[in-house]
Amino acid sequence: MYLQIAILRPANLSKQNDVVINPLIGYSIISLPLLLLLIITSVHKYQAYMFSRRVAKLEKVWHLSLKSKAP
Repeated sequence: MYLQIAILRPANLSKQNDVVINPLIGYSIISLPLLLLLIITSVHKYQAYMFSRRVAKLEKVWHLSLKSKAP
């Protein structure tokens, strides 16, 4: 399916541009990289959060195993 980005206006004598840009395309060009950046940063933050939880759990298990082995 073909999506038309620019629409040509009939020739007129004014000094304005003859091309009308679809605002939806412009908004998506700006918002898609921002959305991608937001997704990437949130994934990294989530991975760091899960890593810190795993480390805390392993430390807790390690401390429990040391207490159980103590005489």
